[in-house]
Amino acid sequence: MPVNKVYIAGNALKDGVSMQKAITTCEQLGVPFALPAYSFRLGRARPQGAENLLHGYVHYLVHEPKLRARAVKRVFDIISSAVALWTLLPLMFVIAILVKLTSRGPILFKQKRVGLNGRPFHMLKFRSMLANAEEIKASLAAQNEQSGPVFKMKHDPRVTPLGRFIRKFSIDELPQLINVLRGDMSVVGPRPPVPTEVAQYAAWQLRRLSVRPGLTCLWQVSGRSQISFEEWMYLDMQYIDHWSLASDLRLILRTLPVVITGRGSS
Repeated sequence: MPVNKVYIAGNALKDGVSMQKAITTCEQLGVPFALPAYSFRLGRARPQGAENLLHGYVHYLVHEPKLRARAVKRVFDIISSAVALWTLLPLMFVIAILVKLTSRGPILFKQKRVGLNGRPFHMLKFRSMLANAEEIKASLAAQNEQSGPVFKMKHDPRVTPLGRFIRKFSIDELPQLINVLRGDMSVVGPRPPVPTEVAQYAAWQLRRLSVRPGLTCLWQVSGRSQISFEEWMYLDMQYIDHWSLASDLRLILRTLPVVITGRGSS
């Protein structure tokens, strides 16, 4: 269930242990929380700085808000995705025709993914696999080459010949620019997982859902499928803890040569 914020109510003297456990859990999961600001009920009286004490609770964030920087990030997402969609429209049109002509099934593959604060959305891709790829996946589970709950297979028999090419150079990801424009995703952020993967996450790994997912992040420029699942998760935590507009710009610049050469793809 998506959670924006947790209100932790109780008496600190009587319920301190339980409240501390709730605080620790929120910090571990990356969920903002609020604690009672005072133990007395107030009518007209208000403490100084009351703008920070909404509804009698002190509100806490699990990472630095950087509100202006995040607003700039969202404006950048909107402008860059709109410009990229317009510029790449001819290429996307050609790929759409090739997908339709070379294999049976829909042009676009819509898959349920988990986004900001656990909210589900449908991520878009050019279809690079057989139409019944999801049904075949269970029979290939024993051949998974990735650790953790993620399925990765270098020579996946479900991938079409055209699909192998567009996956190598991340062309299949281009429709996700629509997800960025709509606000489901950002240009930079942890890759959005599927619900079955999230269900198998360790508690600390759920913190990667505390930011908007993206097209690229540290994983994409650090070897992609060549690194382990746990290393991937630690890279995402590193991104969340040290995020800045400058780090986003550096990741975008580092992603370009990776996409052009197809390095680390599977």
